[in-house]
Amino acid sequence: MSNFVFILILFFFNSILLIALILSSINKKSPRRLLKFLFMPILLSLFISLAIQFQLQISEITLRQLFVNLIVILWCLKSFSSYKSIKATLLKDVLQSVRDSIYKKKFFTILFTVLKISLIQIICFSSVFSLNYLSGYSSLNYLDILGISLCILGISIEITCERQIKNARKRGDNLITTGLWNYLRHPNLVGLLLMFSGLHVLALSGVGSQWSLLGLMVTISIIYKKLIPRIEGQLLTKYPEYHK
Repeated sequence: MSNFVFILILFFFNSILLIALILSSINKKSPRRLLKFLFMPILLSLFISLAIQFQLQISEITLRQLFVNLIVILWCLKSFSSYKSIKATLLKDVLQSVRDSIYKKKFFTILFTVLKISLIQIICFSSVFSLNYLSGYSSLNYLDILGISLCILGISIEITCERQIKNARKRGDNLITTGLWNYLRHPNLVGLLLMFSGLHVLALSGVGSQWSLLGLMVTISIIYKKLIPRIEGQLLTKYPEYHK
């Protein structure tokens, strides 16, 4: 089995799960289920990729691969109860497109939208899928240490941000300007970017997995071209003092 066929299988599997998730959200007449379990297809596709690797004995499981899979599994599980505003902002156009397509009965448009989202998900997480195909040498090298450090730093920043947001809500503070927000405009997105950067640095030690850097480029593009402008616009509209 080639790397391309391996990724193609995961793409179709991920797409089927995403279709099921969207149909379930449509049935419940609420986008909440889609927003909550947006990364459930990736989590299940991860286990499928491991099953394929084990069944076909494509390569040995390495410490590098175990670390990457563990990080992504924990991140996906965490995403079920976090990133609500980020996911809602990211999928704003998609949700509107799905609503319009349902109303106008354009089911092929919905299918195309699902396939596009699935492809973006697979590309963004291509680091872990490429390592689950050929993970490289079992021993860790300096790139692995760098990747692990970036992942730990990114996740630590994310957890700190989530704790700050929770404490600010308890105090009734809507606009956070203290802590990490005193130094960065979007520290939670910085943490997210560092974690994904670490995953893709780890993938560089896999065999023929350098192509997965495309996933990092797509992730950076989504954060800088989609998320940040929309979040900035929302904050400026809701809090005029944010301009300062």
